[in-house]
Amino acid sequence: MNLLESNWTLVFLVATGLSVWLGLVWLHLRFWERRIALPLHYDEEERIDTPDGAAVELRRIAPTNGAASDQPPILMVHGICANHRNQDIHPKYSLARHLAGLGRDVWLLTLRSGLSWGFWPIRRDLGFANMARYDIPLGVSHVLKRTGAKSLDFVAFSMGGMLLYASLGTTIKEESLRKAVFIGSPGRVDAPHPIVKILRFYPRWLVPPILSGLGARMFAFLSEWFVTPLHKMIYNPRNFAKSIIRTALVNCIQDVPAALAADFLGWATRDGEIRLDGKRVLDQLAHVRIPALFVAGTVDHLGTESAVRAGFDAWGKEEPDTPKRFMLLGRSCGTQEDYGHGDLCMGCHADLELFEPVQKFLSELGPTDTLQESV
Repeated sequence: MNLLESNWTLVFLVATGLSVWLGLVWLHLRFWERRIALPLHYDEEERIDTPDGAAVELRRIAPTNGAASDQPPILMVHGICANHRNQDIHPKYSLARHLAGLGRDVWLLTLRSGLSWGFWPIRRDLGFANMARYDIPLGVSHVLKRTGAKSLDFVAFSMGGMLLYASLGTTIKEESLRKAVFIGSPGRVDAPHPIVKILRFYPRWLVPPILSGLGARMFAFLSEWFVTPLHKMIYNPRNFAKSIIRTALVNCIQDVPAALAADFLGWATRDGEIRLDGKRVLDQLAHVRIPALFVAGTVDHLGTESAVRAGFDAWGKEEPDTPKRFMLLGRSCGTQEDYGHGDLCMGCHADLELFEPVQKFLSELGPTDTLQESV
């Protein structure tokens, strides 16, 4: 056998081995997706193309108590590395279905970052700015058009709230929102460790996508066996039903597109300020008059209390009559467990400790209420 034949043999063996490995990975994913996945019914589902060539999805959960509320529809928006199941993971742990069960017309928006764009999501139009420019206003306008309502209630988790900070007053009009709820939505992005600051000058175009969705589905079957420091960074294991962890990993977690990862890395490694077109998004909230509820967890390492308070403080800063409330969830505040990030929407006792206060706020708080704050 000459050298050329030897090289081709090596190439063939490597290609064959890689093909077999990829095949086994695919079979592994399909097996556990079928075994763990929890499909849920939606009354309506629609994919909508955005003006810049991407897409979003809307899903409706119609009122389920037999008599629809006379209150406006609710638009719910998920966080980073997630999809619409973020606030609708399981009938028992679903803020969306909790509200629908009380007669509200609930719509779940899946941002472009929450869709599957292939194995390697490197598209550069999947960043924060385009979601603020197109996805949020498209979701708002579409729900208003479909329902005939003049305004809606906006309920956001984590990045969904950050997008509203950036969109309000620029791509969506204040009068299109009646009330807003921010669950774990930071007003600034702080580096988890000072060493991250060394990446400040890392070229944006070299930032890779984060294959969190692939990793979540690959190792979902192991999630009940052990807890790592990474788990504790994302949620409080003591406040999570083990079966829900597996369901969330398969049904909810998505890859983070490269452009979006670059946005968050840029904010975290500089001054922490969320910027759109070079401008601080919190600055444009000073004259907002929309009643708002801000929720934070005592052990949330992603949307920390101080980061969420940054949004709270900026909201209607120059309008002292703007009704707003800050709610902190943790044992020191009377809840059964301390709340991390993920458990703000899927915690063991979220139905009583979070869903009920959110429902009460959306039902009772009006423009004439005075400012309230609880800690």
